[in-house]
Amino acid sequence: MDFRLLSPAARRLGGLALALCGLSSVAAAQTRILFVGNSFTHGKYAPVLNYNSAAVTDENYGLPSTNPRYESVASEPGPWGGIPGIFKKFTDEAGLNYDVHIEAISGNSLQYHYNNALSVIAQASWNKVVLQEVSTRPIPDARGGSRAAFYDYSTRLEQAIHTANPAAQVYLYQTWARADLTYPTSQPYSGLPIDTMTADLHRGYYRAFFSNARYAAVAPAGDAWLRAIVAGTATRDPYNADPTKLNLWAVDYNHPSKWGSYLNACVLFYTITGIDPRTLGGAEQAAVALGITSAAAVALQQLAYQQVSVVVTAGAQPGAGAAALSVWPNPARAAVQLGGLLPGQVVEVYNTLGQRILAGVVPPVGALQLVLPEHLPAGVYVVRSGGQARRLVVE
Repeated sequence: MDFRLLSPAARRLGGLALALCGLSSVAAAQTRILFVGNSFTHGKYAPVLNYNSAAVTDENYGLPSTNPRYESVASEPGPWGGIPGIFKKFTDEAGLNYDVHIEAISGNSLQYHYNNALSVIAQASWNKVVLQEVSTRPIPDARGGSRAAFYDYSTRLEQAIHTANPAAQVYLYQTWARADLTYPTSQPYSGLPIDTMTADLHRGYYRAFFSNARYAAVAPAGDAWLRAIVAGTATRDPYNADPTKLNLWAVDYNHPSKWGSYLNACVLFYTITGIDPRTLGGAEQAAVALGITSAAAVALQQLAYQQVSVVVTAGAQPGAGAAALSVWPNPARAAVQLGGLLPGQVVEVYNTLGQRILAGVVPPVGALQLVLPEHLPAGVYVVRSGGQARRLVVE
């Protein structure tokens, strides 16, 4: 059994038992992760901005005002913990050994990070790196975006990261629809539902993902926001907020509130670690510290689980009307069968380091069966074929 998939209480008891037996040397190796972004990563407002900052390394804190990475906004005092701080708390509670760093520059894009922070980002010591683009670049140019620049500089950063450490995992952190660009008049999405900007962001981020096989995954925070709205958990229009529902936006109708930040952290946690956020439970410590009720924490954990579990396929591949990739049994132990594919298609299975551990070709007749390696570690894997992807849990 994968020790990470146990409940937090069971992991703590298991760790104690190992120590008592003199087996503490099997403790998990430390994972070094860097979050790259702007105020959509650090959260901008209290209580999220500085949450758990003592446990997070703010790479830009204390730099002189002449440095292009200087934290220059007076209303955003550092050091920052932000959403990475919530993520760090989750990993601690899950019994994981994560060294969390944040390299955020308010109001700036991945292009700015590439030009001014490459010395921080392209280090061989990072096991995982999360990239968050400025909120408007992944939307269509006709609505004020700059997708070409987003694709260009996210790719440049991915290449720089993998040049420094070929085994590093690089994630894209999909942001959410901005209410301030939707509900007021004379804005890019005026008169349209909040779903429209969400869909544009989804297309922007997933197009980047499917065009570059070296990304580990997209953390679909923006999609999870829409799921929360559609489910009736969160308010749809913060300008006319429903007091019976959670408001995912902060006071500027742009940045995340504590509830939006918590949902983002849950999505990132499940995407990056493969651990079900529902195992954190209603007594989760970050929620308590942030003033989030037990019921709200459980609801947001559930929404993150549901969203990250969704299978997302590449737009034009395998083509309109094609069957969806299916994997069964899932979870699996010894073998899996694949359906919904055309004869001759290549199927590949990747681990969480982005390494291909198995491959096969769909036969002319019938489903493809893949026999899993005998000593394959338990955990979460990704099955990819023909522009489709599905999570596979190995027990």
